[in-house]
Amino acid sequence: MNAPRIPIALGAVARTLLVPLWARAEETRRADGVLRDPHADAIVRALDFDFALLREAQASQLGCCVRAALVDGWVRDFLTAHPAGTVIELGVGLNSRSERLDNGTARWIELDLPDVTALRARFFAPHERRTLVAASITDRASLDALRAHAAGPCMVVSEGVLVYLDAPSVRGVFEGLRAALPGASFVFDAMTPPVLRFQGAHDAMRHFEARFTWSVSHPRDVERFADGVSLERTHSFYDLLYAHPHRLPRWMRAAGPVVSRAWPAVRGCYTINLARLGPAR
Repeated sequence: MNAPRIPIALGAVARTLLVPLWARAEETRRADGVLRDPHADAIVRALDFDFALLREAQASQLGCCVRAALVDGWVRDFLTAHPAGTVIELGVGLNSRSERLDNGTARWIELDLPDVTALRARFFAPHERRTLVAASITDRASLDALRAHAAGPCMVVSEGVLVYLDAPSVRGVFEGLRAALPGASFVFDAMTPPVLRFQGAHDAMRHFEARFTWSVSHPRDVERFADGVSLERTHSFYDLLYAHPHRLPRWMRAAGPVVSRAWPAVRGCYTINLARLGPAR
């Protein structure tokens, strides 16, 4: 007899965690996948949600995974340089990065909203080097928890989180992290205003109520958000996707290169970025 599926009681924004979860599960089943996440596959099978709704979202499925693979690489580089450092995941959702990349000595702090952490606790066992924090990243009190549990150099990771906040809240996140964790690395993704205007055509998000709300003309704009913040690396989501053209829908394979030549700015419409939160104190 099959075990009953676990219901999902999440708010509109929190519910979007199902997209990258599904994407990693699908990628794990591929022989040529850009990453492997067996835990995601097991969670997808356990949840009471019709993931078949997303089966046509080819671009988003690949996109979530190339983004995650890039960020995984940055986290690996950080842990190679700082084996006993702390990795902080804001809006961790049901991501298993701490299990994929743990080196046996690093600390992991995983923060998300209370409804998400309650669901996460059903799939991820407590661990002495892993701390789960139930809070909003816009709540200044959450910074005290991050500061209290962090040890050594820190890398803060945020995937698909800031884009659901308003501009003052995003600025507040940068200011708060800069004050609480000076010198930390900060991974974040950013969209330009046209992406927000055309998000109604998004292949996965059209199945969800939440909408993207934050954009910047260029990711370097965040350097004005807090004293000492500097952008160190930026990767075009377009380039990450089109490194695997055979995985994209036929219309995207045909249209993408044409559009990018006519409108070069499309290559920078969505970026994954690595910043430094000022000098360490």
